[in-house]
Amino acid sequence: MRRLVVSLSVVVALLEIFTLRAQPDASAQEATPAGVEIGGVTFEPVALAMGIDFPSPGDLVVVRAALDPGGVVPIEERDPALGILLVESGTLTVQLEGPMTVTRGPGLGTAAMATAEATGDVSALMESVPTGQAVTLAAGDAAYIPANVAGEICNEGQERAVRLAILVVPPEAMMGEATPTP
Repeated sequence: MRRLVVSLSVVVALLEIFTLRAQPDASAQEATPAGVEIGGVTFEPVALAMGIDFPSPGDLVVVRAALDPGGVVPIEERDPALGILLVESGTLTVQLEGPMTVTRGPGLGTAAMATAEATGDVSALMESVPTGQAVTLAAGDAAYIPANVAGEICNEGQERAVRLAILVVPPEAMMGEATPTP
């Protein structure tokens, strides 16, 4: 089952890349990310993270979590999970003791996307955030959070913030959390 999910993800990503390169340049009037339609389904890029070292093997976990105003979620340095945090609503402030990359939702539907498509260089779509610098993410923004890097996620806003976390976790980390210690 895991191979099927990974294989389908790779096929969709490759089809998206080839299709995006074949599309004409985006116009300034486009407000949403360029979509790729395959069999009546439209795929839109929402986040990018390039050159990632994945654990082999690894488990893929997707969770939706809400954080009330003033809430803080610590990220421990010993946490082996890596992943993408995608803000669905509200705002979140993320600060890590290591570098991270941010993809701004609106940036995927602007001239930057057209340039990336024309040149094949998607690095301009990502914002590099240096170690220790806090960054605020709004709805549609995403951050790549590497494994084994301490930090925190805060809701400094006035409304509840909802996020999706797409995580890759070594299997032994998942097993360790589920097994009670005597």
